[in-house]
Amino acid sequence: MKRKHAIFFVLLLCCIFVLTSCSNPLTSIREFFNKDQQTAESEEPAIEQESLSEVMVVQPDDARPTVMYYKDSDNVLVPVMRFVPKSELGIAKAALNALVYSAASAEDLQPTGLMPSLPMGTQILGAVIKENGHAIVDFSKEFLSFSSQKGEEVGVKAVVYTLSEFSNVKTVEIRVEGKVVTEMPQGTKLTAAMKRSEINLLTAENSGDKLSKVMVYYQKKGAGNYSYFVPVTKLTSEKNSAMAAINALLEGPVLESGLINPFPEGTECLDIRVKDGIAYVNLSEDVLKLQGNKGAERSVKKAVSLTLGQFPEISKVQLFVNGSTIENSDGIGANEFIDIPVFVNFYE
Repeated sequence: MKRKHAIFFVLLLCCIFVLTSCSNPLTSIREFFNKDQQTAESEEPAIEQESLSEVMVVQPDDARPTVMYYKDSDNVLVPVMRFVPKSELGIAKAALNALVYSAASAEDLQPTGLMPSLPMGTQILGAVIKENGHAIVDFSKEFLSFSSQKGEEVGVKAVVYTLSEFSNVKTVEIRVEGKVVTEMPQGTKLTAAMKRSEINLLTAENSGDKLSKVMVYYQKKGAGNYSYFVPVTKLTSEKNSAMAAINALLEGPVLESGLINPFPEGTECLDIRVKDGIAYVNLSEDVLKLQGNKGAERSVKKAVSLTLGQFPEISKVQLFVNGSTIENSDGIGANEFIDIPVFVNFYE
């Protein structure tokens, strides 16, 4: 019996050697027996993350929607709408408290892959919003304990952007233990009237001829269970306009950023016209490569509508492909108006 097994093994070795014309029969045998396993691995479907931009939330009683700016593992600021319980502390102070790192807040955010933006132990000693829209927030000394310059810069912006989500806040001043601070320990400069500026700035290699800045929105796969949309500031050689913003969006992010360009390669913006609050965006037919991929089409719609939402005169968007709408379609080019989203991402 053992002899028959040996003869069978030799014949198998010869067959593999002849069929593959390979100089190393042992390699062929290894490939032969690993083939089924490799095929199974390659056919395994990619796991799609649910987007925080599509999470359904229900407003609880005695709470109000508030946008807070958390960070991810790459120190990218991410706006997330959450419901903050009304309290005697005030909604602005409660929102800032939610940005402070603690074991409980980190565990709460863990499914999103996001993290609180302010150092552990930070306390909000006071917060006041003056009639002229100037907000003054006083932190405890722990606010000065960021572990890196980038984290410190992101933390300061998280405070400014979170507070300026309130319609009655125009500028922000940060104090520590009641004292004015002009420079943080890691080098971040503070002024007495900080405004929103250059969130998640992506710098280009050749930025000498860039004339203005626009904000665009890309999607990013999080370290948790969700993906999310990220506001990104880009430099452009065009005058700040809807066309400039969409062209910057279509350029895509830098490769190292981890951000995702939702558009197929070659997609161009042929024209944008704004009338009566509606932006009519005409894309090249390259975008139709996404037809049938509902998730990708939703990402394109979201990226365009969020990007154009920075212009106050635009409240809705309609997408055309090569100057036309597409009949019997609910995807890109459908005969529909897309509302500018009120919020970017959601999480309860």
